[in-house]
Amino acid sequence: MPMFRLSSTMWVFIAIAFVSGCAGSAPVKVNSNGKTIAVMPLDNQTNSVTGALYMREEMVALLQQKGYAPKSIEQTDQQLANLFGISLGGQITETDLPKIAAGLNVEAIMTGSLKNFSAVLLSYNEVSASFTMYTADAWLPVWSYDGNASAPFSPLRSDSFGTQIIGGLVGSVLDRSVGKPMQGAVSEYYQRLQLTLPSGWTNLH
Repeated sequence: MPMFRLSSTMWVFIAIAFVSGCAGSAPVKVNSNGKTIAVMPLDNQTNSVTGALYMREEMVALLQQKGYAPKSIEQTDQQLANLFGISLGGQITETDLPKIAAGLNVEAIMTGSLKNFSAVLLSYNEVSASFTMYTADAWLPVWSYDGNASAPFSPLRSDSFGTQIIGGLVGSVLDRSVGKPMQGAVSEYYQRLQLTLPSGWTNLH
């Protein structure tokens, strides 16, 4: 049986197709030149310390996805305490922002308030919070979001179902929930917020 042989021209086309296919499947490189930003401790108007930290952690994660270069919460808190004696979001005012930004060496600052973080009578979970971003342009607000979200109540992960019931009945938040209390409501809140959050890539600023 005669063997089928490819011409040199056909081999060239195959090589080009192979290289193009590999290039198309290569992972997209992440731009590491995002605008530097620090998320301040939230002004927590609720009884949930875990809830306030969880909301702050989710904001840091979202900023990273949107192209920013956020400082870690641990580093931010350490520098706030050491340089300014600040440990609570309620201690921060707009007049403090320029010196805080200089001390933390960031181009932008995100402040926020947690207004509601509760399970309502075993019916639904509710989150209400506001965030404001300031940049070095006169340290005026460049973006803000004030919203709320809810999700059907689901037993929070704690050590006993009885504790979950009691927590729901009093409308409080169970902080023994592996650091992610009321995940459904929090997720819904950030899905809405991210639609308005501007990108942090430096080539867009």
